[in-house]
Amino acid sequence: MARSVCFMAFLVLAMMVFVAYEVQAQNICKAKSQTFKGICITDSSCRKACITEKFTDGHCSKLQRKCLCTKPCVFDENISNEAKLTLTEKAKTLTEVVLEEEIMME
Repeated sequence: MARSVCFMAFLVLAMMVFVAYEVQAQNICKAKSQTFKGICITDSSCRKACITEKFTDGHCSKLQRKCLCTKPCVFDENISNEAKLTLTEKAKTLTEVVLEEEIMME
C-alpha cells in the first residue's frame, strides 16, 4: 500500500512537471511531414520537405525516425494562459482518476 501511494505521488508530480514544461515551451507547433517518405536519417532532407509544406523548420524524431515539421504557433498570450490552466486542470483530473482507480483495486 505504501509503495502504491509513493508511486502515485511520484506519478502526479511527474505529470505536473511534464505539463508545466510543455506549456512553457516556446509555442512551437509540430506536425508529421505529409511529403517526406521513408525513414528520416538526416535533418537536412526533412527540413527541405517541411519548408515545401510551408513550415519554418523540420527535424527527424529520435526514436521513430519520422520527419517532424515545426513552425511558431499563432496563439496570443491570453489563449496561451487559458490553455496553460486547462492543461493543468486536465492533468490534475487525470491523476485523480488514476489514483482513485488504484485505491479501488486494492
